[in-house]
Amino acid sequence: MNNRFVFIMPAFNAESTISRSILSVWMQTHANWKIIVLDDMSTDKTMETVLNVKKMIGANDDKIQLIVNDNKKWEVGNIVEGLNHCDSKDIVCRLDGDDWLCDTDALTIINYKYNQLGCNALWTSHRWSFSNQNISSNLPKNADPYEHPWVSSHLKTFKKELIESVPDNNFRGPDGNYFKRIGDQALYLPVLHQSAGNWHYEPIVAYHYTIDMNPKTFQSDDAKFQKSEAEFLRNRGFLK
Repeated sequence: MNNRFVFIMPAFNAESTISRSILSVWMQTHANWKIIVLDDMSTDKTMETVLNVKKMIGANDDKIQLIVNDNKKWEVGNIVEGLNHCDSKDIVCRLDGDDWLCDTDALTIINYKYNQLGCNALWTSHRWSFSNQNISSNLPKNADPYEHPWVSSHLKTFKKELIESVPDNNFRGPDGNYFKRIGDQALYLPVLHQSAGNWHYEPIVAYHYTIDMNPKTFQSDDAKFQKSEAEFLRNRGFLK
């Protein structure tokens, strides 16, 4: 089956990186894909850069769709908005505007695995800023994703129909608003819960995750806020 992969790509001030992100999908040997870029009120030329890339490669809105927000939605709000533009049979992928796919055969391999295994969620290994550091690994089939250590980082993919039965409040924090910074887990933990073990970890390095591995990165106020959101999310568990 020639599955369509739809990349939801939130971007904020990604003028210098988003061309590489988009082109890393364009260069895939599996050509059935779409990118949804959500410009979250950038103050640089992110929007213009996306339009220039579209023109350069001759892509229409069926291949690269640009949504420009008129209010700040942060990571999870943008993902939820992007999901509204996917079909039920699509395979949803997460790609940030400053990251990129680092294996041109990634989608070909992932498409084969979905067809071979019949799984409804699949993730791969990644690399952090050209290092060999990677936190993704296998998740036991009987594991509770909320209780097991986080091993489902990048590249995260799942069948769109799997998330359609997830109540919206799973994506929201204690204030009733969408989580701001813990998008990876806020999105994927409910998906894995609904998958009920029908997931697969593929140990190819498919994703370049741009992050400064300086220890101070994880001591910043932003990192502490992200950690607090993750702790709340995991302690609360899945909401029916």
